[in-house]
Amino acid sequence: MKGLIEDRLAELVRLYPVWEKKTIWKFFETTAGRYPDWEFVGAEGRESFTYGQALDQVQKTARGFAALGVKAGDHVAVQMENCPELVWVSLALNAVGAVKVPVNVSLSARELAFVLDQSESRYLVTGRPAGWSRELKALKQVVVLEEDGAGAQSPGPETEHSPAGAAGPESPAVSAGIPVQSWQAFLAAGQGQDFRERQGEALADEVCDIIYTSGSTRAPKGVMLTHDMLMRSAYASCLNRGFEPGRRIFVPLPLFHVYGYVEGMLAAILTGGAILLRQGKFQAEPVLDYMKKSRANDILSVPAQMMSLVRYLEEPEGKAVTLPDLHAVYCSASVCPAWVWPGIRKALGVSDVITGYGMTEVCGASMQTGPGDGDETLKTRVGKLLPGGCSGLPQFQGHQLEYQVADQKTGRPCGPGETGELWCRGLVVTRGYYNRPEANRRVFTEDGWFKTGDCGYFDEAGYLVMAGRVDDMYKINGENVSPKFLEDVLGNCPEISHVEVVGVADEKHGHVGAAFIQLKEDTPENRERTRRYSQEHLARFQVPRYYIYLNAGDWPRTSTGKVQKFKLAQMAAAGKADNGRDIGKQKDLPR
Repeated sequence: MKGLIEDRLAELVRLYPVWEKKTIWKFFETTAGRYPDWEFVGAEGRESFTYGQALDQVQKTARGFAALGVKAGDHVAVQMENCPELVWVSLALNAVGAVKVPVNVSLSARELAFVLDQSESRYLVTGRPAGWSRELKALKQVVVLEEDGAGAQSPGPETEHSPAGAAGPESPAVSAGIPVQSWQAFLAAGQGQDFRERQGEALADEVCDIIYTSGSTRAPKGVMLTHDMLMRSAYASCLNRGFEPGRRIFVPLPLFHVYGYVEGMLAAILTGGAILLRQGKFQAEPVLDYMKKSRANDILSVPAQMMSLVRYLEEPEGKAVTLPDLHAVYCSASVCPAWVWPGIRKALGVSDVITGYGMTEVCGASMQTGPGDGDETLKTRVGKLLPGGCSGLPQFQGHQLEYQVADQKTGRPCGPGETGELWCRGLVVTRGYYNRPEANRRVFTEDGWFKTGDCGYFDEAGYLVMAGRVDDMYKINGENVSPKFLEDVLGNCPEISHVEVVGVADEKHGHVGAAFIQLKEDTPENRERTRRYSQEHLARFQVPRYYIYLNAGDWPRTSTGKVQKFKLAQMAAAGKADNGRDIGKQKDLPR
């Protein structure tokens, strides 16, 4: 661990003795003035940028937006893979007071049109000019990254047109009647242009991001978040993790979601840290090589990524890799098999390993385990409320928000140790979903509680024990079954690498369980062992009826690595309905 955590915390308190409500842009500008020569952005195959150099790039980008006509309050969609230009665009939009609408780079043309229309975006900055349609005609202007310039990206799978950066007569954007400008032309137009830098504490409470949920439960909704919410959330994570000045954070997660955005980019800004970016598929060997070359101190990850690194480093024929600068690992966002936690410590040689719980609606993580927590805690808990420090409030006991566990039927608070739905309210809780009044009425109570849709309970030490999503819970002959509990139990089976459980409707029992399993080695003997293990370690009514075996690449996931359980349920239901077909055979699974 790089320095004692007590010393790191003391430095954070020195930097932030009181909480000042400022825009993200102002926090960045302050840090750039404090550490102009410290590295801020590194990207594989690209030059790195110091805070001083980044400030210059952000100001150029802000002038480009001013020349484009973007004004305070305008909604600007941004569809870019992780690259320095994405950072400049994000901060420049903060500077001019526009609202950023981050867009998943893997969306189809129809999905993109839905997000742009629903968010009322009138501008789009993209690295993927393919898949346009006339449905996007409401856009005033599109800015496209250059084919041969910085931040170039490969066209998506639906591409039928010219490569990234092109805006010629055959461009689908032009054919849809949308004005298109290249990145270089965009910057050139801004030369000599002034952008109005907005002042005042009240600006911190303005919405700066509308971030669409990742789609693990079908239709995405635009979550409205303010500057102050996002920066408070980043600060709380810095406190809990004990960020040292200049921490170098490898972010193999998309910056268009809160995890990489808040825990990576915004947390780095608070402490003069650097974010380290690379594009392309997450593969163990090139990732480890980049982490070593870039001197990464920290990695933000999801379980699937950590599993691939641990497996690679544990293979006898695997390339020996040492990461002397790495001292912290954050692994979260979905269920993590029990074997991964000790595997991380052994394979990567780090002791500072944490997980967390949160959601877009609370600006990312609202709970985390501590750097000193052991593997047993990581296997069974997802953390406790983050410390607020100077950014917390007395009414929340120094935290930034509060939770209560509510009975799903009555809405009344549950007793200690009793499982219910998690409700929260506080400084980092969303203003609501953009243009979705009905959805807002469903999720907010009259007295301001936000219903998360997650189930769990708090133990006597304040740690959260998750029981899954409200929609995931099912009943067998009247008995409540928590898929999360089954996953925790089956995750300890020596033969199982990863497991997810869903309920499937059943005429006789109401529901039955279907276990989706990825084995460490898929053999008939290991399949039989997993079945015996479930029978020996679960109550009879909890034992899954169906066992569906998947390979590593078969899991339906969101861009942040979350398994899309509704798709698993569809797969299980389709297999069950197919006249008794053996849905446990990989080749027979519905696609």
